[in-house]
Amino acid sequence: MKKFLYIAATALLLASCTEDYKDWAEPQSNPQGEIVTFGNGSVASVGVIDLGLLPEGTETVKVCDITAPASNDESYAPEYHIYLDGEPFALSLDGMMSVEELSNYVMTIYGQAPEVRELKARVKSVMNNGTTATTIWSDEFTVSVIPNTPKISSAYYYIGTDNGWSLSNPDYPVYKLENNGGDVYANPVFTVVIPAAYDENGDRVDNWFKIVPQETADLDDIWTGDFIGYAVNGENEMSGNFVQGANDQVAFAFKIPADIRADKYRLTFDMLNGTFNFEPIIELGTPDLWYLIGTCIGNGSWGNTADALGTALVPMYPATDNYSILNYVGYFPAGQGFKLIHTPGSWDEQWGMTDGALVKNDGGSGDIKVAEDGYYQITYDMEMDVVTITKYTGAVGVYSAIGMPGGYQNWNPSGTLMTGISTVVENHDWYKKNMTFDGDTELKFTADGAWTVNWGSEGFPVGIGVQNGANIRVAAGTYDVIFNDIIGEYYFIAK
Repeated sequence: MKKFLYIAATALLLASCTEDYKDWAEPQSNPQGEIVTFGNGSVASVGVIDLGLLPEGTETVKVCDITAPASNDESYAPEYHIYLDGEPFALSLDGMMSVEELSNYVMTIYGQAPEVRELKARVKSVMNNGTTATTIWSDEFTVSVIPNTPKISSAYYYIGTDNGWSLSNPDYPVYKLENNGGDVYANPVFTVVIPAAYDENGDRVDNWFKIVPQETADLDDIWTGDFIGYAVNGENEMSGNFVQGANDQVAFAFKIPADIRADKYRLTFDMLNGTFNFEPIIELGTPDLWYLIGTCIGNGSWGNTADALGTALVPMYPATDNYSILNYVGYFPAGQGFKLIHTPGSWDEQWGMTDGALVKNDGGSGDIKVAEDGYYQITYDMEMDVVTITKYTGAVGVYSAIGMPGGYQNWNPSGTLMTGISTVVENHDWYKKNMTFDGDTELKFTADGAWTVNWGSEGFPVGIGVQNGANIRVAAGTYDVIFNDIIGEYYFIAK
């Protein structure tokens, strides 16, 4: 129990209420006034204050017990402030202060770890009757506080479909989440990259998993520990808030559905704010192309030779974010046949049509034909091994020339012209063979020798150019360049 230093026989005259309050070391006094005395007050610690145990919405918390200094003049009432390590805060008559102020101060000075923090404290009492006042200080005491922050473990692990729900089986990898090192409260964001999940037949499957704190990983039987997971069984979200608790009672398994296509996934957990995010990662690598050939393709010759690119063969364009998906948009007359082939000069891998259905590698298949003239989009999902043909309804321009102006040739829009591939139907594909850039450069595609219509993009070597888009940054090298003026897609094929 700490005793207030009290004022013994302090003489106070009715001083102006605008007079500055004086510290106890310099009490107000006047020998002609009525003597007012104070004493017998006290302040005491209340033990450890765990802010994490307060009911949600609590605004104030008791930080000390106070007995007001007694006075022989009942017109005097106390006003309190508490000083924590010398920093002042408002304090109620019953020793309560703001939870928010206390929490913010502790975490600002001592960090966010939920550990006991001991603060040096004194209470300042101003005894005031409206016209005169005097100040009394308590002796120093301790306010012990635990911040309201979650317990963050030193490490976390993935456990789920891709490692057999085990952290100890040598036949499976161990995926440990990383936080860039250092204090986990200064760096509370943990990440790990995991691969897509497949079954024994090589088919993609849902990836079910939970996150294991180090304390659970250290148990002989991890299933008796706590896990991080969904709050509700059967959730299917790629971002949100997580919970931590008992297996299959509080924390339910996360799931990345098989239809969210990617090569890998980056799992990110903010352990301080209790949030998660699962980001698909597509490793593009080098595009695996398929080509169109047929009566209405290129020169219409069906000339399937190794060097027929740009004459009889038109490549499909890789999707910018997933090279396993190929696209093509062009004009197709009704009844004129074509096919898709994989390797120029070979018919071993091809797509054709039998009885109105698209079929693959059927030696007896006929040509693919559309029912009516028009623009069509052909999409080949190589991972799913599905080809679709749909009507294209977007705007289409018809151009007589496409150029490749850039820094390498002083941005001349009528120079460095490409060759139109199709000579039998309306052309929308352009080709520039063995284009060499001696150094890194930037360029765009332009129509009809002017800048009125131009395409640019930040993508390389694959991209979709848009009107007045960014300059395409091209790395030094030699390329076969293809460009489709309907969808603005291009591909610099390295030689």
